[in-house]
Amino acid sequence: MRHHFTALVRNLVAGARLASFLPVSRLAFRIDLAQLLLLLVVSALIDLGVDWYRYGYGTDGYFSWFGLGNEFFGAGILLFTAAVLALAFGQRPFALALPVLLLSGFPVLQILRVVPSAAFDATPAWEIYWAVFEAVMILWAFALAARSVGLALAPSEPGRWWRALAGALALTAPMWFAPVIAPDDSWWNEPSAEGADPRFPNPASEPVLSAQQHLLEEALSDLGDERPDVTDLYFVGFAGDAREDVFRKDVLAAQRVMDERWGTEGRSLVLINNPRTLLEFPAATVTNLREALNEIGAAIDVEQDVVMVYLASHGSRRHVLEVALPPLELAPLTAPALRTLLDGAGIKWRIVVVSACYSGGFIEALTDDNTLILTASAADRASFGCGHRSDVTFFGGALFQHGLAHYDSLLAAFEAARERVAEREKAGAFTPPSDPRIFVGPAMADKLRELDRGSGPRRSGRSV
Repeated sequence: MRHHFTALVRNLVAGARLASFLPVSRLAFRIDLAQLLLLLVVSALIDLGVDWYRYGYGTDGYFSWFGLGNEFFGAGILLFTAAVLALAFGQRPFALALPVLLLSGFPVLQILRVVPSAAFDATPAWEIYWAVFEAVMILWAFALAARSVGLALAPSEPGRWWRALAGALALTAPMWFAPVIAPDDSWWNEPSAEGADPRFPNPASEPVLSAQQHLLEEALSDLGDERPDVTDLYFVGFAGDAREDVFRKDVLAAQRVMDERWGTEGRSLVLINNPRTLLEFPAATVTNLREALNEIGAAIDVEQDVVMVYLASHGSRRHVLEVALPPLELAPLTAPALRTLLDGAGIKWRIVVVSACYSGGFIEALTDDNTLILTASAADRASFGCGHRSDVTFFGGALFQHGLAHYDSLLAAFEAARERVAEREKAGAFTPPSDPRIFVGPAMADKLRELDRGSGPRRSGRSV
């Protein structure tokens, strides 16, 4: 066994020279069936590690044995192509030599392919560079295949390098048609964007639907009553899109800040679309939001208390907030619909915070004298910070964890958040900038002073 592993190391070193276009001879390789199997295992382990980094590390991805199907398919295509080329070239030893040579050099490409994504954020500004990098990797794979075929052929073979190019074309051709016929599974998978996550209960199952009604009733019954002669602040978080876990994290982080720093503990609730919280929190649906606002509207002193609604999800250019919990079909949320819900609940003093792309489009429909509106972006701009690796959105983290956690003024917190978002976008080359927006109703400007002067361990309007 030790002999086989020594030979494996020798093959990998020689393969690195092969992939790097350094001088190397066929005699530098050890070619046998044991090496073929070991190199296939090495390739599979590297793929597993790369998939873990892309879909598992720092995300909610999960391991899947279906990734083994891709490995068997790739190995089968390689061995089949090598056998066909061996017959075409009239060299039977070629059928074993070519896979060993190619697999010895391939780890260099497998590892280098993931390096840029580990070193740089995938921002829109880098899109052209990613495209160029992918093209370079394809050409490199072709060149490695050509050199492997040329080295595997007998040195005296006539037209050796013309045959090497033909062999390289045969080896790389599956890169174009494999996605149509090959398994499309990796070793690590992201939560499903099209259907229910297999790790968690199906949102459409009867136990979940039954539990959801109980969770909403429980959350509403736990809301504290308003206090006489005190301006109470109520908080409602709404994480609309279950397909990315960042919205769940974002809303829960915002609730913690509001409870600990702005006195909403016992007067806050969250509605979350996420497969992992189906039995823990009520779902973020327009119906549940209506019920929550109606209950709060009945509990507050309408002339005195303030209600903050925080919406975190994907937004569209048509200024529609995504509400998704696959496989359920849920109604999206628009600014006019939100205003109707607030009006119907009889809530006079309103703070609406929207962390979504194009969220500035919510301002016009919600504007009135008694409303404060904070949005992550202008009406024609995207916002940033979504994705499976993110703990909070750029705007949500900046406003709540950086701003409201350290300032005793809502307006000062927003200004600090806007500056922080601009800094992060500039540092990460996110363009165009999101340009967070604010609207303060004339009457709400005075009302905010009651909240800014509220009791609690909040700090002065300076960053700490």
